[in-house]
Amino acid sequence: YIFDLSPANSFVQYALKNGLQTFMVSWRNPDVRHREWGLSTYVAALEEALNVCRAITGAREVNLMGACAGGLTIAALQGHLQAKRQLRRISSASYLVSLLDSQIDSPATLFVDEQALEAAKRRSYQQGVLDGRDMAKVFAWMRPNDLIWNYWINNYLLGKEPPAFDILYW
Repeated sequence: YIFDLSPANSFVQYALKNGLQTFMVSWRNPDVRHREWGLSTYVAALEEALNVCRAITGAREVNLMGACAGGLTIAALQGHLQAKRQLRRISSASYLVSLLDSQIDSPATLFVDEQALEAAKRRSYQQGVLDGRDMAKVFAWMRPNDLIWNYWINNYLLGKEPPAFDILYW
């Protein structure tokens, strides 16, 4: 995943070299069998992972870091633990590119109206998931000069080979 792209570009390796015991949760790609999974399913799985990490390390508290939807999920986990009066199990939480307030306008709202949102929900439910290619298109059109036209012009029109870049492989 993004935290461990290559040996020369690895957050995991950096953390380990600096004495941080590191555990990661990576979700499998969902399919139609998982269509009923909601945030509570992921929060329950995170709570189970938290318990396993604490059991392995013997630590009373853990530090969490989540990126993108992972940040949203750890925020929900913290709310869940607070409701159970168990938030003390978390020492700190760091959020990377995590949208926690969906009321804030974002570039993504440029491409979405209520009708498009409902159509995406219907399609996701029918397929069981929101296809990653569809999500990638939305993100690409948020920065078209960098993520679409740059490659189209340089690769297709000018015939240049794209430079080696870890994130493109991912």
